[in-house]
Amino acid sequence: MSADAVLVPAGELAAYLVRLFKTAGMNRSGARTLAAALVEADLRGIPGHGSRLAPGLAAKLNDGRLNPCPVVTTLRTGTSVVAMDADLAPGPVAARHAVAAAANLAQRTGTALVTVRRAGHTGALGIPAGQLARRGLIGLVAAQTSARSVAVLGGPGTALLGNPALAIAVPATSPHPPALVDLAAGSLSWGRVHQYHREQRPLPAGAALDQHGQPTTDPGAAAVLLPPGPRAQGLAIVLELLVGALTGSAVLPDGSEGRGLLCLAIDPTRLGTADQLTAAVADLAAALAEHGARLPGERAFAHRTQAAAHGIPVDRGDLDALIEAGAPAVRPPRTWIRTTR
Repeated sequence: MSADAVLVPAGELAAYLVRLFKTAGMNRSGARTLAAALVEADLRGIPGHGSRLAPGLAAKLNDGRLNPCPVVTTLRTGTSVVAMDADLAPGPVAARHAVAAAANLAQRTGTALVTVRRAGHTGALGIPAGQLARRGLIGLVAAQTSARSVAVLGGPGTALLGNPALAIAVPATSPHPPALVDLAAGSLSWGRVHQYHREQRPLPAGAALDQHGQPTTDPGAAAVLLPPGPRAQGLAIVLELLVGALTGSAVLPDGSEGRGLLCLAIDPTRLGTADQLTAAVADLAAALAEHGARLPGERAFAHRTQAAAHGIPVDRGDLDALIEAGAPAVRPPRTWIRTTR
């Protein structure tokens, strides 16, 4: 934890964010969904997708770049597919609709693909993917970004691709959390770059370029991200194609706030292998532990347990930005206010 971080109870942080988003025009249900997603990212140790995004989201809700009261509509349905328009809903609100539709349809038909267009930034995709896994479903969620921020390897050093992300969650039985992989096509997310900058740590070599297209390890100078190798670049290209084209969104980022979101759910009970799948998760977790490793996602869930018990570490600067974003309508808890003697 940073020396300048403040431990904030998760419930206290969520309550403040709900008030902030309601002041920006959201109804209580939408505000709670958005606040819960940000706090959940913080709990899992993913601050780049957590509460530090709230001031920017509130600004977008206030100026109309995001819709505080969206009407999410179904454009098309099929035997195992649903296409939706999110009406510029904040990403976690759009994802809530997609997950609900995918879960309900998959439990009836075995598989479900839900596509969403004009959705805001969803954040940590492991959250909606994990929600499907908690319902006993294999969940896959992929999403685009709105801005070009990733250069191609060996290219001119300017951004061409977005930083699309993919999460896959495999259900497990207690005490094991779902096996969960959540990754972006770039070496880092911009939220992680911010974290490196805040902690005054250099970026990994080969992760970013500066504004002149030159390699840099200075997080303050990073202007363009790089994929961590040809395979990751291939993943970025395929995700742009799949999520963009299948959702009816731009394949390459065009700067618009709305973007594509794709949600796939598979019900293993329809294959008669649900018990084998959850048992395999437990067996593989044990085998990995013997070799000093663990299932993907275990680190995040362990962080969640710790933060839920002791508080979420929030950087003092980010906390000050939250207070400023709410002023004067939303009063922060007294413990958040810096005192001087």
